[in-house]
Amino acid sequence: MNVSFVIPAYNESERIEKTIDEVIKSCDISTIDQFEILIINDNSNDGTEDEINKVKKKYPKLDIITYKNKFNLGFGGSTVKGLKLAKYSNVLWIPGDNSHPNSEIKKILKEESSSYGIVSTYYINSHERTFGRKFFTKIYTPFLNIIYGLNLPYYNGLSLISKNIIDNIDIKTQAHCWQVELWVKAKHLKGFNYKFVPTILQDRINSTNVFKLKNSIKVIYNILKLFFLNLYLSFKLKFFYQLKD
Repeated sequence: MNVSFVIPAYNESERIEKTIDEVIKSCDISTIDQFEILIINDNSNDGTEDEINKVKKKYPKLDIITYKNKFNLGFGGSTVKGLKLAKYSNVLWIPGDNSHPNSEIKKILKEESSSYGIVSTYYINSHERTFGRKFFTKIYTPFLNIIYGLNLPYYNGLSLISKNIIDNIDIKTQAHCWQVELWVKAKHLKGFNYKFVPTILQDRINSTNVFKLKNSIKVIYNILKLFFLNLYLSFKLKFFYQLKD
């Protein structure tokens, strides 16, 4: 299996090297033939870029590529940019905050997105998260399942995605909930299937860069926008099959 790892990073100078180390360690399994690491530096204003250059010197033989955004695109915007730039048929995104050890990444890599359009994750240690994040997730996932007609255990987990799906879906969401748009649009693709893998998250204690009030407002806005998009796509698909019959 060939894999493109996409690592969005904003002001992660203290964690980006460890993140890349864990990704590289995760590739020490028989299912990985080739891989590349695409780091999307979201216009960081700390020493993130310097740390990335150090890692490149540390692993001179590996395919580690950096793209630095001229403007801050946000977590979703940076991730989606990396997905589009990926050259391999399997793409796995991983945040640059060192919250996913290689043992958990390997659980995903043992699957292959050629068998499943998306192999995603849910966290079995969610009880260890902050109260705010636990409460948000507890109401967030069931609510999304109701309004989008899905039955997912989680929407924002690490995901191994077929490049074919990425190339056939135009994801415009730049907020943290970009994967909601991915799921909403992917479910309308012919023959789409998926699988979920239980993993453990090493959550940062003092909230991550992506979980802030401003981002929560963006999430709510995008959820409402995608609700109407889902209705439109469902109606369009139903109308197409009626014409076919």
